[in-house]
Amino acid sequence: MPQLELLATQPLRPREKLLANGPGVLSDEELLAVLLGAGSKAVPLRQTIAELLARFPNLAGFDQAAATELLRVPGIGLSKATLLAAAAEFGTRVQRRQYFRFGQVLSSQTLGETMIRRFRGVGQEVILILLLDVKNKVIQELEIARGGLDAAFADPRVIFRAALVAKASKLILVHNHPSGDSQPSENDRDVTDRFTTAGAMIGIDLLDHVIVGADDFYSFAQQARRS
Repeated sequence: MPQLELLATQPLRPREKLLANGPGVLSDEELLAVLLGAGSKAVPLRQTIAELLARFPNLAGFDQAAATELLRVPGIGLSKATLLAAAAEFGTRVQRRQYFRFGQVLSSQTLGETMIRRFRGVGQEVILILLLDVKNKVIQELEIARGGLDAAFADPRVIFRAALVAKASKLILVHNHPSGDSQPSENDRDVTDRFTTAGAMIGIDLLDHVIVGADDFYSFAQQARRS
């Protein structure tokens, strides 16, 4: 009995902790420990994890790290680098496919809240378009650009061409502000106006333009309804 009581008071190791309470309770260090399993012969596991978290604080940008970049971390070889890269991509795909119930955009509020989770930790501007049918079901999601709004939307014809090919009736623009401030800039407003005008000319409605900040979002459609 004393031995059992002693074991019960010992902290659970990451895998045991995951089984007992689910992966959500694990710290970043513990998640990496579960994925990596063990250190290399030359580099202890703790050192490898510390180096990873130093390069990707709070895991920011980890989902965009190439396997070749991870190979530069002490203690990570080809097997661990490809495992981490695959795990990050797997998580991204699972998250992406859970955005819309039955693949349908139900409201600007739902879209904005899910996109906050989508862009959390992303350190550069990413521009997406969602192509929808007449019932607001998502036909396709396309990443248009990374790094800046001006370059991505210099020519709306490129985006509307993709919408026509997909036989979309509506589209939604989504992009994040890495600064964390979701308020639209003058350029954001100009982009919205240009896309509204261009869409009206060819029969494809701009349903919304959503700007994602750190903990909130700005929806042009939602704001128009409130005005």
